[in-house]
Amino acid sequence: MKSVVLIPYCPWPPDTGTKVEMIKPLQVLRELGPCTIASARSRPVGAGWTEDSIRALRDQGFDLVFREETDRRHARQIPGMLFAVFCKALRMERAFGYGNPYHRYAFTEQWWRKVTEGADLAVMQYGFWARFRSACPQAVILHELLSNYQWGGSRRETRDLAKADLVVVVGYDEEATLRERGLRHVLWSPPAVPAASFEVTPEIGMISTLAPQNIEGLQWLQSAKNGAEAPFVHVYGSAAKVVLAPFLKPVGRYEDRFDPYRRCGIQLLTRDDRPGLQIKAVEALACGRAIVARRGSMRGLPAGDGAWIEVTSPEEMLVEAKRLRENAEEREVLGRAANAFYERYLDEQRILDHLKKAFQGLVKNPKQ
Repeated sequence: MKSVVLIPYCPWPPDTGTKVEMIKPLQVLRELGPCTIASARSRPVGAGWTEDSIRALRDQGFDLVFREETDRRHARQIPGMLFAVFCKALRMERAFGYGNPYHRYAFTEQWWRKVTEGADLAVMQYGFWARFRSACPQAVILHELLSNYQWGGSRRETRDLAKADLVVVVGYDEEATLRERGLRHVLWSPPAVPAASFEVTPEIGMISTLAPQNIEGLQWLQSAKNGAEAPFVHVYGSAAKVVLAPFLKPVGRYEDRFDPYRRCGIQLLTRDDRPGLQIKAVEALACGRAIVARRGSMRGLPAGDGAWIEVTSPEEMLVEAKRLRENAEEREVLGRAANAFYERYLDEQRILDHLKKAFQGLVKNPKQ
């Protein structure tokens, strides 16, 4: 099976949750046959491409084709780039909804038709270009349903997504949302994370980057009025450089993705309620951690049924973390509940197999 995948920016190395999730369908498609990555190397979109990343992806067996090789910059892209500069300067991140001109006109349908000629399956990572048609069946992968958070509404988004032969969503709730809007060919495919077994240690940890939503969560935790009585919380990731509260112990960068879970049996998840599924939530469940989660931070998953503790304030989070630190038996119970949830909903091989079968079925029986 020959496939072509449209990606707006370089997914390698997979050093963010979104990049990890971008690599997943690429690897599935590569197992099914020749896979070509179609992208851009300059604005609009097109970030992150280096000679090293290109070489690494080609060494893994992917072919690459870039917009600049065959398509010149056109007039409609200029307003889009000005729009992006304006919105970023004013910190209007929510302006980048489905119809925003920066993403919408980054590629042309003519170019997309050309690069998908002769392919058995066309796949888009992100839905900004779902209106494009190709000569073969087409799937669209949504890393988050933009209309759930960004400005612009859902009418155009729904109309264009309805044209796809398959829409793949990462968030469990987003599958229901799209079906309520009338889409029938929708697949929930959460991050595929391998299970790991570690001791549920009394150490407390959290993973946070400098992304705005993660910084908000860090600041939320730092605002706790009972911080003076709180146990140390180890902060992994790039946000460690901006911690201020005395109870937060910066660790920073880590090489092995499982290091924070191996060292810290208690994991804090502090992101607020916004669309999308955090891969670190899936990782914590896959490792059987004792999880204390801010309400909304486990969004994108089925109901927990005791697989984590949900809190509504930073003070409550620190109280629960301290209680778990002092109670080994309760930590173990919560860790086993996390393992059971993972096995029921998030088994890595089952997720990959379902996605592979969906792609194969699309080629054999495209949507009529």
